[in-house]
Amino acid sequence: MKKLHILATVCLALFATSVLVSCQPEEPSIISDATSFEIPSNGGSQSVSMTTNYEWTAKTSDPWLTVSPASGAKGSASFTIRAEANNSGAVRKGSVTVTCSTLNKSFTVTQKPNMNQALIIKHTNSSFRVPSFKGNGFSGIVNWGDGTEENYSSSLSHTYSSSGSHILTIKSVGGTAFDLESIAGISEIDMGEF
Repeated sequence: MKKLHILATVCLALFATSVLVSCQPEEPSIISDATSFEIPSNGGSQSVSMTTNYEWTAKTSDPWLTVSPASGAKGSASFTIRAEANNSGAVRKGSVTVTCSTLNKSFTVTQKPNMNQALIIKHTNSSFRVPSFKGNGFSGIVNWGDGTEENYSSSLSHTYSSSGSHILTIKSVGGTAFDLESIAGISEIDMGEF
């Protein structure tokens, strides 16, 4: 009888230990191949695939981003991040936070500015100063036509290493008008996309 009592006590202890071990909550996890994404400047979406071991929610505090669906069940899942065209004139960065139980994981989103205006100037000058632009929130990128590209500033000028014909392209947003310092050496001004 004593042996049976000891055996019963050992079995009860093993059972209690296995119950305690099995009652420990599983650590939450979010597994995804990528956590950084770039959405095109003119707007678009990015699908994100992940695996979680708990139900999850996704949200963003950036007004230019939306997330759909905003929640899901555990297991393999996906959600879509959407952004409208970036007409702010500057690169913008935002994030989406996925919460799985007590675990938070951030997904970073970058979007370059939508430069929807273009001014093209063909000239033969050995150096050239950019036009000055008028407009609210003007921003631009200057391609000098010789492999050199710079962010626009009103004092920007460039000296070419070779003579001949050059094509200057200014991609911009927010411009309403521009003034040229001089028209000497200019053979063509294309404002078709300005």
